[in-house]
Amino acid sequence: MKKLKKIVILLTILILVFAIYILNIDKEIYYIALGDSLAAGQNPYNQIGYGYSDYVSNYLKENGLLEYYTNDYAASGYRITDIEKDINENKKITVNNEIHGIKEILRKADLLTLSIGANDIFYKLGITNISNIDLTEVTNLNVYINDTLNDLDKLITNIKKYFKKDLVLIGYYNPLAAISSEYCRELEPIFTQINSGMKKISQKHNIYYVEIYEIFKENPEYLPNPKDIHPSNKGYQVIASSIIDIIEQNIIK
Repeated sequence: MKKLKKIVILLTILILVFAIYILNIDKEIYYIALGDSLAAGQNPYNQIGYGYSDYVSNYLKENGLLEYYTNDYAASGYRITDIEKDINENKKITVNNEIHGIKEILRKADLLTLSIGANDIFYKLGITNISNIDLTEVTNLNVYINDTLNDLDKLITNIKKYFKKDLVLIGYYNPLAAISSEYCRELEPIFTQINSGMKKISQKHNIYYVEIYEIFKENPEYLPNPKDIHPSNKGYQVIASSIIDIIEQNIIK
């Protein structure tokens, strides 16, 4: 009888240990960052550094929550069509010495952050150099904005064919705010309009949305180089902090 009791106790302990192990495995987050130079971590001096996705992954790692992280599908200059192409062609990357396509990565992922669309607007407006902007000939601005938002809507629909977990869409700041130009300051309503459209898209797809417009407007030091549109480390940290708030309040609570 005592021997049987010991066996039962041992089995109970083993089951508890296994259950704790399974629970811990389930809590680990497989994180992928998609997007443009912001997702890639480009700094204000044309170098790839530590971006918001790196700060988010670092937070997850420090808290024992990170299973895997990659921003290898993010690249400077990326537009919505580039991500669509990556998905449609199932672009490959190496993960733990094994080759995996983006569709498989999307199926595995628990968390996806997406920052995309700014390059689309610049491309449609013909902006190639922010130091020398002339938008006086632009007559189809609302068409460009609506086209970009429609493309973003379609992209998220495509992503969600494979990705079924928590998606965080990053809003826009005014990247031209540091330029001392009346015309550039007049662009603020445009970015307000775009962000409003992004919020509606987020609600439609039941995904999370990170608003960063106001905090960048109130802290111009986050854009230290007037000849470049990319944030400082502090700017990236602020974006990451907003994403981490969503993770803590909604994903790992």
